[in-house]
Amino acid sequence: MGASAEGRHYSATLSSLRRFFRQGEALFRLSRPINLLMIAATSLSALLLVWFHTPEYKPPWNSWLGMIMSTLLIAAGGYWLNDVYDQPIDRINRPNRALWVARAGQRLLISATLGAWLIGGLIGIFLPLEIALLHTGAIIMLAWYARYGKRQGLLGNALIAALTGLVPWEVLLLTKRTVYAVDWMIPLAISFNFVRELVKDAEDLPGDKTYGVSSLPSRISPLAWNRLLRGLWLFLMGLVFLPGLLQYIFWLKSPWLYFSTILVTTILPLLWGLLEWGNYTSMSQLLKMSMIGGLLALWTL
Repeated sequence: MGASAEGRHYSATLSSLRRFFRQGEALFRLSRPINLLMIAATSLSALLLVWFHTPEYKPPWNSWLGMIMSTLLIAAGGYWLNDVYDQPIDRINRPNRALWVARAGQRLLISATLGAWLIGGLIGIFLPLEIALLHTGAIIMLAWYARYGKRQGLLGNALIAALTGLVPWEVLLLTKRTVYAVDWMIPLAISFNFVRELVKDAEDLPGDKTYGVSSLPSRISPLAWNRLLRGLWLFLMGLVFLPGLLQYIFWLKSPWLYFSTILVTTILPLLWGLLEWGNYTSMSQLLKMSMIGGLLALWTL
């Protein structure tokens, strides 16, 4: 006997609910929640550092909350749109991510991107003009990157690295104050993320070559690439000492607490990366650990 009409209706409802939750999970995973959490933590740390160093200042919590919501929505939309265009490449480089893209569906990802960017842009109306313009520019640049920039290699890497530097900068714009530790968040974020973008390019080399992505590791010899990456890696290890060194030179403030913290939280993961050299997945994760460690170390300046 066939299933009753009520049974068929129940099955269809269950199937719709299952699809809804599966697509919701896919959107969540593809939004890179760890990266979004790092963005929020960076912004909150910058605001708290401004407050910590100027105790008489009252942070604009409502404005900051709107700003970080807009920032996270714009970033999530950028990830979703990038996954739409990268799906063929990800079938080779990141098959698990390509599977989640297939579960979400390209139409949903594009709709979610447009929705996130629309809401993020509307929130920007209530923020200072310079921040609203930054967010509008970020949307335009992320759309260009997803469609064209990723395939340009170095230019796309530089763009994404620059966008990460906007996170602490917009806090300075919002508060109209400057703090030494927050000032250093900007070049550190740009430098670490630029190197991480290059490492991810090396990790993604098989699929990028197949689909004509002109990344730097594919354009130079393995020897030149290895020397360049080692040079940049050592540059990062030196760069993290610079905030404490300059503070000592210009203000005679003892940097030893900062140096001790940076050795454990940032230098140690970078040294570990030298031991994992060539394992680009591991190197990328260690760079992320060192960025989190650097954020913590800036509190000791």
